[in-house]
Amino acid sequence: WQVAGLGGFDGSDTSDMVLRNSSTGAFEVYDISNNAITTGALLGQVGPEWTVSGFDDFSMKPGETDMLMRDSNNGNFEVYDISNNQITFAGPMGQVGLEWTVAGFGDFSSHPGETGDMLMRNSNTGQFEVYDIANNQITSAGPMGQVGMEWTMAGFGDFSGKANETDLLMRNSNTGAFELYDIGGNTITSAGAMRQVGLEWQIAGFGPINGAGA
Repeated sequence: WQVAGLGGFDGSDTSDMVLRNSSTGAFEVYDISNNAITTGALLGQVGPEWTVSGFDDFSMKPGETDMLMRDSNNGNFEVYDISNNQITFAGPMGQVGLEWTVAGFGDFSSHPGETGDMLMRNSNTGQFEVYDIANNQITSAGPMGQVGMEWTMAGFGDFSGKANETDLLMRNSNTGAFELYDIGGNTITSAGAMRQVGLEWQIAGFGPINGAGA
């Protein structure tokens, strides 16, 4: 059993965990509260050719973390709505060539209530493509520039402090230098260097660790 992702799967919090059996493809959800697992439940089974792309609010239903999966043979996407520890809906969400890999999810469009947009990157050229997702459908798609392949994805977060904005942090695999990209309205609005850290240091994660503000 391997960790597939984290989110609010029972509808009451945002700290639940989904595990997947690497032999069978079965999913199991674990509710977590007060630093303890409070509930465990089977969430269904999907063929091993389907890999987890990520978790976010693709349905735009309040308090719901959904799952996006991709067929590793043909690039097809499938969305799964999850509520009260159950899959409540499953449906196709288009197909993208396998040379395009999922970079991450966030609010790239700046549309109110839309947090589950998807950023993809061409593994051959370094080009980015953004996909707006609302109500379990891709509503628009467009290019978002190109970055050399020596720059790898570090992660996403609100690094600029601007409301309804998910920004992108990249790292140079040769030097350890970081570069920050602000994203708003499906475009990169600014870019700038964010210093350099030795390559023996690897990213563990992101969050409001200093406790300032929200």
